[in-house]
Amino acid sequence: MADDVGTGDVPGYWEDTSVVSMPNLEAVIQEGTTFTDAHSTPLCAASRYVFLSGNYQYRGELLGGSWTMNYQHGNQFRKGQQSLAQIFRDNGWHTSIFGKWHVGGLIPTVDDEELRTTDVEMLERMLSHPYHNWDRPVGQGPEDIGFEESYITSGGIQAPPYAFLRNNVFSEDVLSKIKFWMEGSYPAPFGTSMIEKQGDGVNDWDSTAYNMILVNETEAFIKNHLQTRPEDPFLTYVALGGVHTPHSPPDKYMNESPIAGEHANGHLDVLLEMDYVVGSLIQILKDNDVDKDTIIIFTSDNGGLTKRVFNKGNKHYSSGPLRGFKSSVYEGGHRIPLTIRWDNGNIPKGETRSNLVGLNDFYKTLCDLVGIDVPFGQAMDSISFADYLKDASATTGLRQEIGTWSKVLRKESIRVNNMKLIQSWQDGSLELYDLEKDISESNNLISTANQTDVDSLFNRLKAISPCYDHPKKKFRVKFSSGQIFKKGCGW
Repeated sequence: MADDVGTGDVPGYWEDTSVVSMPNLEAVIQEGTTFTDAHSTPLCAASRYVFLSGNYQYRGELLGGSWTMNYQHGNQFRKGQQSLAQIFRDNGWHTSIFGKWHVGGLIPTVDDEELRTTDVEMLERMLSHPYHNWDRPVGQGPEDIGFEESYITSGGIQAPPYAFLRNNVFSEDVLSKIKFWMEGSYPAPFGTSMIEKQGDGVNDWDSTAYNMILVNETEAFIKNHLQTRPEDPFLTYVALGGVHTPHSPPDKYMNESPIAGEHANGHLDVLLEMDYVVGSLIQILKDNDVDKDTIIIFTSDNGGLTKRVFNKGNKHYSSGPLRGFKSSVYEGGHRIPLTIRWDNGNIPKGETRSNLVGLNDFYKTLCDLVGIDVPFGQAMDSISFADYLKDASATTGLRQEIGTWSKVLRKESIRVNNMKLIQSWQDGSLELYDLEKDISESNNLISTANQTDVDSLFNRLKAISPCYDHPKKKFRVKFSSGQIFKKGCGW
């Protein structure tokens, strides 16, 4: 799973929107099936819960996702919810995760003191604060939702603590070399490391090495798996740091190919590195003779980054012709790249699929592909597309609608087939687009639309909304003034 990679960042979607050559990803596309209408949530923490739970984001603890370790609710999973990793583990699979976690967790405290603060200093001083007891593991971490092996950072490369946990634990080595990092750039062994938000980390933190570390961890896991559990299948979730900011590409990749400075900016250089990572991961599978039996998935956690900030003056546009970018309920915010390859699994090579699918659909789809029964009450918003993946004519029962919510409910949307209705929580205004005719969402049809059709869409939006799941709960709504208020569900 890439981070902040839009459909315009990669091959296979739009013409002339990316200036970065990606031969490894192009090979995956040629060997697999690509989905042109796949969707996440607009932001990463929520999407990771959606992917792992098979639920819409609001069925978790927080509407906008659990972004960091905390003292209150722990991870994003509610009591009784079983992750995709847990279901696979319970069916004999060897499960692992490497990279960006972003699903929350409980900070262990001295004497189990129940802290109720979100004090910024306590979060910035995650590793060194005297109230925290790192002789104990993180609560509700990867192991607690089904990952038998893990090597993760709580928030990727973007936020403290800048240190890896292995199997829910900060090692003695990590705790022996704690440093408080200020925002800025720092020389590091593999390039110029960057800190975007100040906070604790290890004194040898190097953001440029992040993705290469994940490659090495994945290789070690697969080799160990084949030695110790060769008869069992494995599930590995590799959550890259790129291309989220800070954009700190390594000077060279592991094969000595130059990365930093090859393009106009760090964003594009990190996209180049991402392609090398894709190639490395597939080569690991080939070297261990498991590539043809492995389901290989490439996707992203949300839409791409805005051209206005990162790619001014060049022809690269992360969203292609789509309106919006990461955090937006417009298509550019949540339409994501998705390619699936399985050489021995009857997945066609070089084909595309145009039906609507969501990250939440992976839960039931993967279970169907490998013959695992989904327990009753799990993956409530997941619809399997396993048959459609193998046969483009197998369209019965596919997803026909999907909802999208911004982090603080500034806007929400419902997509039913090609029609998309957007509601603003700031003023109650509505927008209506026909995506079949207007993929760029440039022509708002609300003033001329049939009111019965609008009411039908609006009623579906209400039916699948967070308020449907939490009838008495209030949610934060950010207004154009910048103020945030709590609103109820009586809209």
